[in-house]
Amino acid sequence: MTGHTAARKQSRTRRSSKTVRADLLHAARQVFGERGFAGARTREIAERANATEQMMYRHFRTKEELFEQAVFEPFSQVVSEFVSEFAERSARGLTDERLARAYVTALFGFLRENRRDVLTLLTMRAHHPELFSAAPLSRLFPVLEEAVDAGRRDHGQAPVNSRLTVRVTFGLVLSAAVLDDSLLGLDADEEGDQLLDELAAYVLAGVIRRAP
Repeated sequence: MTGHTAARKQSRTRRSSKTVRADLLHAARQVFGERGFAGARTREIAERANATEQMMYRHFRTKEELFEQAVFEPFSQVVSEFVSEFAERSARGLTDERLARAYVTALFGFLRENRRDVLTLLTMRAHHPELFSAAPLSRLFPVLEEAVDAGRRDHGQAPVNSRLTVRVTFGLVLSAAVLDDSLLGLDADEEGDQLLDELAAYVLAGVIRRAP
């Protein structure tokens, strides 16, 4: 046994089960983000976590379960946090312009910060729909739909199809935050406030300044 192999084996035995699990989740999130679900190999995940595949399968029965806990569940958590923050902002009685800007800024930042996970989930949906769940967004969209309906009511305007309005405006912000360079030929970080102002104007026009 070489000194390097012995050191790796010793470091594995020193870690608690909780630490090994956390290291595996961290490594899995990296590998899934780099290679997608289909391209990710459990052996590489285990090696990055300084573990063996046997150790990995003690914690996660399948590759699908590992993906769910490494990528899907953390994304679900940050979506829940975003929903809570948006609901709090909506309750402050901000002007339409400020609420639209706050919504776009928060959503853009959230998607930008988590764009690797978003891209991984989009790829998962395209190639493995049987393993994909829309649960995180199913909690987000109803909150946004209620905000659209409330905004229309406050302005004495007739209802619109808030389900479509929310999804179209969400897709607008998502494409700018996640697909800026690959699809739009933009650098979202360089565009900065001007991009956010433009997105907010489109969102506001779609929600309030339109005929039913």
